[in-house]
Amino acid sequence: MTSPRIAVVGAGAIGCRIAAHLAQSGVACTLFDGWSDHVAAINERGLRLQHGSEVSTFKLPAHDFSAATEERFDIILLAVRSDATAQVLPLVHTLLASDGYVVSCQNGINEDAISVEVGAERTLGCFMVFGARLTAPGCVEVLAGPDTLTVGELNGTLSDRVQQLASLLACCGTVTVSDNLIGYRWMKLVLNSTGNPLLLLTGLDGRSLHAREDARELIIGITREILSTAAAAGVRAEPPLGQAASVWLDENPASEALLHQALQQHGEALGERRLSMVADFAARGRTEVDHLNGYAIRKAAEQGRSLPLNQAVVEAVHALQAGKIQPSPEVLQGLARGASPGESTVK
Repeated sequence: MTSPRIAVVGAGAIGCRIAAHLAQSGVACTLFDGWSDHVAAINERGLRLQHGSEVSTFKLPAHDFSAATEERFDIILLAVRSDATAQVLPLVHTLLASDGYVVSCQNGINEDAISVEVGAERTLGCFMVFGARLTAPGCVEVLAGPDTLTVGELNGTLSDRVQQLASLLACCGTVTVSDNLIGYRWMKLVLNSTGNPLLLLTGLDGRSLHAREDARELIIGITREILSTAAAAGVRAEPPLGQAASVWLDENPASEALLHQALQQHGEALGERRLSMVADFAARGRTEVDHLNGYAIRKAAEQGRSLPLNQAVVEAVHALQAGKIQPSPEVLQGLARGASPGESTVK
């Protein structure tokens, strides 16, 4: 078969790592990004991938988001942050071949916005546990982890093209095809909306955060709000941390004991890691919280419901971004009450 024409829109850490692994397997792709120094470095010196002590360089074409191009692509891997999705979707639509499709390789649930732009029939998704970081313009480092990917059609069909996509991305890790892409998205939304903002707001690492009973209680409460919203929307959420949604939503002591144990184990697995929202905030002073916890809040509002714990998290992150508060474990006390940032944190 002829190799598909592939574009990676959003050549950040994840997009660059995907592009590098594709290049390693002999599949070329074209990169698009809004960081001009990064684009220039890739064009001048190639994309450098550091994996442990090994460094490889790949000559790949890269373009700025604003650059005009006549190229059209069969597959567009969308890897921008969720808060940039709306900005780049017109470019994605322009770059997409008439019979091509878009794959969201992002945090958050962006498939609904993508499907409005290009059509649901041209929208796929990739749920990823896949670590990377940019160390300099044109340079990406692989972070140790399980490297698991789950791909699916928006409508859940096990189509030929999603099977081909799985084969294409096998160079990146262990790939599974699912008929429940949206269920995986809501599960990832839980993980991104609990550990990520709490690690940022408290200044703790993964092990220290999850060792605290008050943090675990708060995570359970945030998760219940999100999973109840998913259930009301008719979504069959995949089990966060291996625990079914029914366990998270069950308030009896036996279920709560299981959840506390699962969260403690998760914290031990995280160790000193602080996850992507911390790095995101350090790099650009803002986060995706409005497209994580905020997404769940908006979906609940459509159902006539409110999510007070998630709302408190969003307000606290906004306060941090505005420089009104500083990270502190004391934030947990106020968040558990759904308190405003001024009440829940230390200046």
